[in-house]
Amino acid sequence: MAETFKNIRFEKDDKVATVTIDRPERKNAIDIDTTLELRALVDRIKQDSEILTLILTGSGDDAFISGGDLKYFQTLDSLHKGREMSILYGDLLDSIEGIDIPVIAAINGYAFGGGCEFALACDYRIASKEARFGFRQINMGIMTSWGGGKRLVRTVGRSKALLLMLTGEIISAEKALSLGLVDKVVEKNEVVPIAKDLAKRISKNAPLSIRFIKKLVNSCVDMTGRDANLLETELFSILWGSEDHDEAVEAFFAKREPVFKGK
Repeated sequence: MAETFKNIRFEKDDKVATVTIDRPERKNAIDIDTTLELRALVDRIKQDSEILTLILTGSGDDAFISGGDLKYFQTLDSLHKGREMSILYGDLLDSIEGIDIPVIAAINGYAFGGGCEFALACDYRIASKEARFGFRQINMGIMTSWGGGKRLVRTVGRSKALLLMLTGEIISAEKALSLGLVDKVVEKNEVVPIAKDLAKRISKNAPLSIRFIKKLVNSCVDMTGRDANLLETELFSILWGSEDHDEAVEAFFAKREPVFKGK
């Protein structure tokens, strides 16, 4: 099932959803209309219990997301308007990161500025060999503002994050891989197929387990060791008493594939 909006495309294939930023003429830059469409779509995906994995990618051959739309940004002619934009876009990326299913970034081209911030809000990042990355906000006299600074430090460490943000250096996909900014580098025509293959492998598993594991990993970032252990025990206990766990055990001894129901 495919659905088209003004600035994005949405496709649902069984348990896997794919969202494509569809503004190739603007190098998939994010403006206010795109942001509002994405917010509404993410809210819909959250309510769809059938979807177990989400892929985010860009259209065309050049860009994943080139960043914020500078033409739109020129209309934000005051500190107040800039703050409102920062909050709105930041809330969107918090929503993407906080969704209770895995989110895979299929980075088909360059990701600059806000494009890197979008990629960092995803759980796993697959990049093409031609992809390029750069926190180029400093070249415009600004800085990250959608939560990307915190996520970059968390992903690559303090000193590497500081260097990337202070220089605005454009790095290759291989360099991004060595820094831990991306998780896998593949041929350009393989980015989306490999992302979909991974999404399907994940989605074969028990729905509650998928959602609880995502919840645990997200929560651990801001938790003490003891609190994280308590949460892990609580989530495990719920899964232990679930119908899907009973089904998995029964299927194991019957030597058949389990049929999960998300209960």
